[in-house]
Amino acid sequence: MLTRRIALNAGDLNSLWDIEATYHPKADLTDIYKLLCQAYYGPTHMGRELALIRKSLAEELKQNRKIYLPLLQDIGNRKGFYRVSLDLIPFLPKQGEAPVPLSSIPKKLSRTQPSEAQIDYMALLIQESCLEMDVDLRSWKATWRRLWPRIEARYKPSKEITETVVQHVLTADITKHSKNYKSLYQPHYRILHHKLLKTVFDIEA
Repeated sequence: MLTRRIALNAGDLNSLWDIEATYHPKADLTDIYKLLCQAYYGPTHMGRELALIRKSLAEELKQNRKIYLPLLQDIGNRKGFYRVSLDLIPFLPKQGEAPVPLSSIPKKLSRTQPSEAQIDYMALLIQESCLEMDVDLRSWKATWRRLWPRIEARYKPSKEITETVVQHVLTADITKHSKNYKSLYQPHYRILHHKLLKTVFDIEA
């Protein structure tokens, strides 16, 4: 597991916000809050118990869902975490094998159920992407206070949504995606650290 949360500067944050606006222009403040939690803490909020990670993953893979794009979304400016579409799991190599070139993935995908071994491998990668430490509430509040002026200026959130997010900030709790986001984009992904992602997919090729 990783030892500490990702350090993101202003340029990193602007980059991940720009990418999110490109893929999900209708995201509201609850979705941006979730994005920031994931950018700083990866999949840690989901828990570190491997059996539970695998169970949640296997159940979601069985759902009747559309192909989720983008297959990869950089939420750490190449030094932090990525959102990884569940539709990449069937292309995972066997453990110990060379990373799969991203260019080898078909442009047009069809729903494919991954093998049990691939689900196991993905669950392990998710677990290894978790931080060893829990979320530091004091640090998270301070981070949010620092980010808030730029977030408010960029997204101009309503008072109602702002109050909802503030309650999550006070407990360092991650939000769910907004109903509108779920309806429009049907998100099905997991979070991996870039170092672990690069052991299974050659994202430069």
